[in-house]
Amino acid sequence: MARRLLSPFVRAQLIGWTAWIVLRFAMVYAQRDLSMWMICESAVGTVIKGASGFLVSFGLGALYERVMRRRLSVGATFAVAIPASLVAGVLWELGYQYGYWFYDPSEPILYIAKEMLNLGVTMIGWSGLYIGFSWRRELEEEKERALRADALATEARLQMLRYQINPHFLFNALNAVRALIDENPTGARRMVTQLAEFFRFSLVHGEDQEASLADELEAIRNYLAIQKTRFDDHLDVAIEVDPLVGDVRLPAFLIHPLVENAVKYGMETSPMPLRIRLAARLSEGRLTVEVANTGRWLDPSRLRPASAEGTGTGLHNIRGRLAMLLPGRHRFDIREQDGWVRAVLDLAPAPAR
Repeated sequence: MARRLLSPFVRAQLIGWTAWIVLRFAMVYAQRDLSMWMICESAVGTVIKGASGFLVSFGLGALYERVMRRRLSVGATFAVAIPASLVAGVLWELGYQYGYWFYDPSEPILYIAKEMLNLGVTMIGWSGLYIGFSWRRELEEEKERALRADALATEARLQMLRYQINPHFLFNALNAVRALIDENPTGARRMVTQLAEFFRFSLVHGEDQEASLADELEAIRNYLAIQKTRFDDHLDVAIEVDPLVGDVRLPAFLIHPLVENAVKYGMETSPMPLRIRLAARLSEGRLTVEVANTGRWLDPSRLRPASAEGTGTGLHNIRGRLAMLLPGRHRFDIREQDGWVRAVLDLAPAPAR
């Protein structure tokens, strides 16, 4: 509450309307033929009028907040602002008249159309300043979001570099290939191809901020096939993908960390075989991706800091990139239920190109 009372808007309001009251009173005081009593009465009236304008401008500000959320054009915004300002001028004058009447009931309440119009013009000027500063603030926030999104995309690319040369993953994959060479040469060749395709995806899309879901799912299939070769009967994988989702574009490397976590933590907590289910579907313009594995949820923040396998970087990166690239257009939830850990991503993706 205290923070809202001290917000930049409230501070600007207090400074601006105080300056308006001081300037208005100075103009009255400059009339030297007025008596001290008249000057005091004018000071009271000026304060009441300034307070009325202060309160009315808050109502206008609330209206413009709603208008700005709709991202109307400049013309449409001012088509709302001009009549709203004229109405505010009427309310301002009425507020002053009734406020002064409470101060001095002997004074009649006057409905002066000219003064209402003058105050309406004043509110048009106030509205122009408010809308201009709001647009400027929005542009600055957009730039900040873009910079943060670039930083998070860079972090994602660095994360993929870790996948490219991850000695743990590569060591296990090469050992599995070596074991297959003599007993199953065809399987060894297939695994080398899968390994090459997985790394090709990370290289091809290493500089991209977006990728098609079909491309990422293909890389995930190669990753899971490699893991299936390693763990054999200890890993059971099922993938169900709606054919309509292939061309959907979304932030690159968004799904893979969820699959990697499912294998990594599932192997630690699940009875064997570890079951992993990946589903993707499109409904009413929204994409839903679910990565589920048997086992228990291990909060990465509670794992040993020294463990490279439990830093939580992947999940942090996913949440940050979603907030920057799809603000207000996504839901991301991880929960444990009935012996399964389910990571569900629901979003309104970018249209297909």
